[in-house]
Amino acid sequence: MANYVADFTAELARLARSAKLDLLAYLLEIAHLEAETSQRRGPQPPPGP
Repeated sequence: MANYVADFTAELARLARSAKLDLLAYLLEIAHLEAETSQRRGPQPPPGP
């Protein structure tokens, strides 16, 4: 799932940047980095009560 999110947010960031939507592109790049980091860490157990 993190791989899909990383790919999708990267593409959206490129589209936003080409449309001169710099803040949106920046936020999407942050989401992309977070998804890549999550992907490298591997699956995490769900938070418990």
